Amino acid sequence: MIEVYYTKNEFVHRKAEILIGRKLGKGFEIKRNENGKPYVSGNPVYFSISHSAGRAMIALSDKPVGIDLEFYRPRKFEHILKRLSARELKWIDGNFIYFFLGWVSKEAYVKMKGGTLAQYLKRLEYFEYSLYCDGEKYEDTAVLADFAAGIYAPCAEGSIDHTTKRFKLRKREKLSRRL
Repeated sequence: MIEVYYTKNEFVHRKAEILIGRKLGKGFEIKRNENGKPYVSGNPVYFSISHSAGRAMIALSDKPVGIDLEFYRPRKFEHILKRLSARELKWIDGNFIYFFLGWVSKEAYVKMKGGTLAQYLKRLEYFEYSLYCDGEKYEDTAVLADFAAGIYAPCAEGSIDHTTKRFKLRKREKLSRRL
């Protein structure tokens, strides 16, 4: 099960620490892999953070997890279109919402794997509401669209079952200090 929390982007890393602390208590250490992905050292709690337009999402799971969030806003993405496959371009056909559906799916997958877009971009395709890696359909990602807010995708190995909640501080939790 993936737990997804939405919040303002302020103190998002501290909020992630608080959520991890709720699961593990005190005494955990957050490190980064060679690609910069944060992880909890020696513990079976995985997390991912994404932010866009002043908002953020934090995903927690007992399996490797990734999340990506994008808010709708006018921008040019023609330079990225050059890197997409013919099937993706045909499916997108100028529809920026289809472009974002694919983008958040790819980003969430890459974050789950702990890699970089440079490592995976040519290996990933998204069309007809499905993500493919090296030509194989990947089932464990969900793309959710809230047309007032944006698009987000949680992705975890073996499961896309998730809950989405608003982040709220509990008594004695503070944003200003680390655990």
